[in-house]
Amino acid sequence: MTTKILTPKGIAHYPYISKPDEGREYSDGKYKVNLSIPAKEAQPIIEQINAVLLAGIKAEKDKNPNKKIKSAPIPYSNEVDEDGNETGNVIIKFKSKYKPSVVDAKNNLMVDHNIYGGSVLRVGGVVSFYNSAIGCGVTIRLGAVQIIEYVEGSAGGNFGFGEEEGFTFSSDESTDTPEEVDISVNVSAAAAEVAPTKPKAKPKAKPVPVEEPAPVAVTKEGTSLADEIANLIGETDD
Repeated sequence: MTTKILTPKGIAHYPYISKPDEGREYSDGKYKVNLSIPAKEAQPIIEQINAVLLAGIKAEKDKNPNKKIKSAPIPYSNEVDEDGNETGNVIIKFKSKYKPSVVDAKNNLMVDHNIYGGSVLRVGGVVSFYNSAIGCGVTIRLGAVQIIEYVEGSAGGNFGFGEEEGFTFSSDESTDTPEEVDISVNVSAAAAEVAPTKPKAKPKAKPVPVEEPAPVAVTKEGTSLADEIANLIGETDD
């Protein structure tokens, strides 16, 4: 159960796009980025994510009506500032074990890049449902990145990237045009990660980094994502 998404412009936080996350205590060797997007602009993406999650939970419940279903953390959260106040933005989390294609604002493929936090990006990914030992949830596989504003430290046609005003990559060695950029391999690789394996019996617990709490995600007027999940798994208060 998967769906492709393409974000509006957002600000990159903790990007591991040019190279994987390695060498830190909690590094997982994956490519990843947290993208900060104004909540109103992010809402269509959130609805797509929630739709995959709810459809997946319903399918699991239909297969095993008597099985207790847990829900895992969702891959987005409300952004807060240093004082813990909400900023009005949503953080959407992407990750993949495969290196994403990267293009500039004119959709030219970039081979050499060193993308730092603060870069303004659009991101294409694949939302996929899983059922594991931690519960039912969704993950967003990082497939491709378009750089609108490039913050540099010391490619995207299949996701629907069009031309934007902003950063344009230029290199004497690069002659790629938007029509020549093909990220189908990356998209297929991202989609190939979606098939979860059955959880192994009682995996050993290991320390994990503390992340911000999952937000209350509103899916429709007066109804939260948590309420809809509770309705599906039969844990409503009568």
